This record gives sequence, C-alpha cells and structure tokens, in this order.
Amino acid sequence: MTATVSISSSVQSAQKYGWWAGNARLTELSGKLLGAHIAQAALIVFWAGAYTLFELSRYNLAEPIYGQGLILIPHLASLGFGVGEGGQLVNLYPYFAIGVVHLVSSAVLGAGGIYHALLGPEILPEGQTFPGFFGYNWRDQNKMTTILGIHLVLLGFGALLLVIKAMVVGGLYDPAVSDVRVITQPTLSPTVIFGYLVGAQGHGGMVAVNNLEDVVGGHIYVGLILIGGGIWHIVTQPRQWVQPLFLWSGEAYLSYSLGALAYMGFLAAYFVMVNDTVYPEIFYGPVGLSVTDAGVVTSRTWLATSHFVLAILFLFGHLWHGVRVRTRAARFDMQSGTMTTPRPAEVEWLQAVGQVKPSDITVTFLRNLPIYRRGVSPLFRGLEIGMAHGYFLAGPLMLLNPLNTSRSAISAGLVLTVTLIGLIGIVLSRYQVEGVDSANRFYWLKNLEQWSSFQAGFLVGGVGGALLVYFLLQNTELFQALIQGVPG
Repeated sequence: MTATVSISSSVQSAQKYGWWAGNARLTELSGKLLGAHIAQAALIVFWAGAYTLFELSRYNLAEPIYGQGLILIPHLASLGFGVGEGGQLVNLYPYFAIGVVHLVSSAVLGAGGIYHALLGPEILPEGQTFPGFFGYNWRDQNKMTTILGIHLVLLGFGALLLVIKAMVVGGLYDPAVSDVRVITQPTLSPTVIFGYLVGAQGHGGMVAVNNLEDVVGGHIYVGLILIGGGIWHIVTQPRQWVQPLFLWSGEAYLSYSLGALAYMGFLAAYFVMVNDTVYPEIFYGPVGLSVTDAGVVTSRTWLATSHFVLAILFLFGHLWHGVRVRTRAARFDMQSGTMTTPRPAEVEWLQAVGQVKPSDITVTFLRNLPIYRRGVSPLFRGLEIGMAHGYFLAGPLMLLNPLNTSRSAISAGLVLTVTLIGLIGIVLSRYQVEGVDSANRFYWLKNLEQWSSFQAGFLVGGVGGALLVYFLLQNTELFQALIQGVPG
C-alpha cells in the first residue's frame, strides 16, 4: 500500500515539476534522491580539493595570506597544518595532500551518486535488512527522528575531530603565542563553557572566547551533547505532545533545515567578523570588514559577507517552503488563490502533518496579499504589487550601484530601478500572451484585457514606488529635523 502511494505521488510530482525544479522531482523517489545527495556531496568535496590545489598554485610566500583572495588555505592554516613560528607557512605539502585526498574522495562519492541515480532502485526498500535500514517514508515520524539522530551523532563526531586535532594530532595555531601548540588542558568547567551562552564571559556571548582552551572545551561539550541527543532520537519515538508541533513531510523538513542553516550562517558571519582567536588576523586579516592597502578584500571580509548573504537566502528558503507546506496542509492553493478539496491521495498526508485550519495566520496573511485578495481589480492589484517592487528594489540599487560614493548615486539608482521595472513589464507582456492559453494560471487574470490592466498598474506602481524612495532619500535631513524637532 505504502509503495503504491509513493509511486503514485512520484508520478504526480514528475508531472508537476520540470527539470529546473531539481530535487523536488525526486521527493518521493528515495533511491534517486539519495543518488542526488551523494552526487552533490561529491561536487562539494571536489570543489574543496580542486580549489585547495588552485590556491596552492597561486600562493605567494611574500604576501600576507589574507590579502591574496584565498578561501581554504586560511582555514587549514588556523588548524595548524604546515605553520611555523609567527604564523608563516613553512611546509606546503599538507595542503597538497589534503587537496588530493579530497579529489580521490570526490571520485568515490561521484561513483556512488551515479550508481544510485541511474542503476539503483528508484525507491529504497523498507524493512529489517541492511538495505531496508536506509529506506524511509516521510510520514514515518519514528524513522524521521531516527535519521535526525544519526545526523546529530555524525555532527558530534565532527566536533570531536577538532578536539583530536587540537590535543593529539599536532595542535592548533594560537595567535596568543604566534605559533602552533597542542592543547593539553581544555576547559571542562561547565560554569565557564555554558557561561558564554548567558554573557558571563562578555557581551558578545560565544564570540567573546579569547583562548583555545575554552574553544576546545566547548567542542568537547558540543560533541557530547550532539552524540547524546542523537542517541536519544534514535532509541526513542516522538512524544505525543511533540507530534502536533511539527508538520511531518519532506518539504517541512527542508524548511526546518534551511531555518537552522540560516541561524548558523548569521552566527558564523558575526563570529568571523569580530573574533581573532578562532580566526587569527594573520590568516584572515584585521577584525571587521576591511581591504588591504593594495585594495584587495580580506579573507575575513569575504568569509563574513558570504555567510551573511547565504544566511539571508536560507532564511527566505525557510520561509518560502514553510509557507508552502502550511498552506497546502490548510488546503489553500497558492497558484489559484482558492481553497481546495484534498485529493484521496492527500488525505493520509494531511492526517500525518496535522490539521492546519484555513484560519491559520499564514493562510490569512497570504489571502490578504494583493495577489490573492478578493474584490480587487487587476489595475489596483498591479498598482499595489508594482509599488512594493519599486519601493524595495530602489533602496539597494540606489545605495549599492557603482556610483554609490558620488552625489549621483541616488539618481543612478532611480534610473536602474525604473529600467528594471520596465524589463519586468516586458516579461509580463510575454507572459500575458501565454497565460491566457494555460488554463488561467491566476484566478484574477482571465483574459488579455485584465492582463493589460494588471501590467499597466504594475508599471505605474513600480515607478511610483521608486520615486517615493528617491524623494525620501533626497530629503533625509529634512525628515530627521522634523522628527527630532527644529530647535527654536
């Protein structure tokens, strides 16, 4: 029964999504999804190995590490590989060996990914056998928490690997002594370690750490907590009071994972930017966002910025997929903007994720957006949506365009915004023609006349939103004076 439902769902998924949807096409094909994940891991490991060798080929001993546009060598150097007194790289062979090991590993992973994607079963079997251990059903809460537990155990061992490197295998680079040293007495006091979480060691929380003993001690605690939590999730089942708190589906798990990645990305960006113990200045550059005297962006700046940008993308992904799964559970169709009756194949899924009522705050919010709100003409829908786009696009384009240091920055940003709104309008014109012949994709655009009204409203609203931002930025000092009060 389960296999039949899964195959049926997978066929529907394949019909619903194009190739561009990536892994969404494989949601119910556990074997193919495993192959995709292994292949993606192979690409990541391949990049790490290839880029390490690339950085090694262009590394200049006469220049600071942080001023050469390097990504991976600073990380390996902070781990103490090939580093001598004063933070100088005295042995480059470890970097070469690490790069080669990653390349070989990527080949092994790539072979596994190809096998599962092309030759292995589409759906992994479920049962007590060894292959059956890897089979799963998104709606099996016990299996999902077991998989969570396995991941936590692996993360725990990963944290302990740093401890082993610090205490047994060569040590870490310590900026306090400008040399690599073995950490023989890690901090094991729970008062000290957990005191970082409540600001006992400084206002920065965890980023206030200023010695490697606390860093290694913290990894010991984190590793043990992760392993303990992983074992707990493996041997237990979700408690009754926990089950209604989560939506038990593949897309819901994706949303939760993206939310966790976003949190870690923001924390990492802040940690990188202000901490010089874990990220020594000699490898990453001065604390904060900076460039070298030669105008090269430092490794610290690149690392912090990339973490911040990726965290924002992950956060949007978390919200997007979370909204999709909640609205689907509430039987709200985001494409038509209407409430739907669940198909027989969805009844089991709706029971598994828990009943989300149509009055849920997420659904209520969406139904009141101009794209879905009832009783609004296409022209006014376009005005509202266009003004939002023009308003929120104008700010970044005005402040981040190439002329951002000149007086013309705001004017240039306005021109860029209006141009972009115009390009979107052209795309709407193309979609307008095709949309009529595609079963009325949106319930509020039924014919060419309504599409034309929506497009006109979007263009007017977009330009209006951009002009509003332009007016506000050009008169910032005036508004500040009005808010603060002009002294008499």
